[in-house]
Amino acid sequence: MSNRPTWRTWSGTARCAPATLLAPTREEEIAAAVRTAAKIGRTVRPVGTGHSFNQLACTDGTLLDLTRFRGVTGVDRAAGTVTVRAGTSLHMLSSALDRAGLALGNLGTIAAQTVAGALATGNHGTGLTHPPFSGQVTRLRLVTADGSVRECDTREDPELFRCARTSLGALGVITEVTLRVVQRFNLRAVLGREPLDGLLERFEEWAGSAEHVSFSWLPWADSAATRALDRTAAPPTPRAARYRYDSTLAEVRCGLSGLAGRLRPGIVPRLGRTPATGERVSYVDTAHRVFAFPQPIKFLAMEHALPLENIPAALTGLRGALRRFGHYSPYSVLVRVGAPDDSPLSPAYGRRTGYVNLCVPRTAGYIEILRVAEPVLRDLDARPHWGKAHTATAEILRPRYPEWENFARVRAALDPDGVFANDYLGRVLGPVHAGQPA
Repeated sequence: MSNRPTWRTWSGTARCAPATLLAPTREEEIAAAVRTAAKIGRTVRPVGTGHSFNQLACTDGTLLDLTRFRGVTGVDRAAGTVTVRAGTSLHMLSSALDRAGLALGNLGTIAAQTVAGALATGNHGTGLTHPPFSGQVTRLRLVTADGSVRECDTREDPELFRCARTSLGALGVITEVTLRVVQRFNLRAVLGREPLDGLLERFEEWAGSAEHVSFSWLPWADSAATRALDRTAAPPTPRAARYRYDSTLAEVRCGLSGLAGRLRPGIVPRLGRTPATGERVSYVDTAHRVFAFPQPIKFLAMEHALPLENIPAALTGLRGALRRFGHYSPYSVLVRVGAPDDSPLSPAYGRRTGYVNLCVPRTAGYIEILRVAEPVLRDLDARPHWGKAHTATAEILRPRYPEWENFARVRAALDPDGVFANDYLGRVLGPVHAGQPA
């Protein structure tokens, strides 16, 4: 019987038994752990709250749980920045900024993620003027494979800075992040519903119709639920008045529908009936409460980033493939948009981007839905989200990233012995020296 500790992701879809599981609270402890592991030939993987859905964080070597290495270390109001430890959750950071009258300019939907975890995987919100989360970073500190600490920004080691902003933990352990912040603001959310075909016909126009837009579509339905967010000086809407629009309640309903669907798969569309169109409703709240919401029901997610202009073809292809398959997830297909990024492994690298996200309950029958959807997206020049379910390999991914070899060179220089490697990185990035001259 093994005495090894065990660790698993939030969703329970990936797990490992590391030889050593550490929870450092100081940067010096992180550096020492990396030096020790490298000396005895163990690999090292950093981990946060485990909101990746794949084996990204898993190792049989040393696992560094950074969730105790948290907190804001400085706010520079003149520069408009905040510096924060890597294991700080986005919720904790947003709350601290809110108390200081500040905010992040954009967020994704899951605030339980750590700052470093969100960076490592290419986390993003939505909005054509907003790049992924990595675009808000102005400076980084990371512990590299020899246990030394490197700092980088656009002036000091700019190539490392670009690569480290979306690095899958392959370059080292990020310990501290400096982010751009703005004055605290409120958002007005306008919710509506319209026919899917009409939305796709004017998709690029719609994508720029508000500062932040998204739509959700149930594959058996002919209409989509739209969400548009813009800044406003109006005060927050009383909580009781927006109760029926609460996204967390929708997550619970999806979870219950998923359970019912395990017994009777055909019942899912009947439980999720939607009207063809709907009256527009709106509410106002503090920005971080509109961007993100609690998700108490565990699920499995797959997301791909596509050229913005390919989104209509992607949704049309998914509609045909999923309807032919005939087994539906209770979760909507979520579509968001974003600005280009210049981090070499960012799924948004070099192009205006549309993101297509599918969630399913964590059982075999539902997971088959992702297998049906993935080829449709892949054929449209999609890049998978690094932290979500997908089957892509380095051979598939390399031609989709124009600066793939630049990242590989930086990785080989920083971690020539593969201290930060694991099976997942081997699949999606290849060996440390892949593509490098002998």
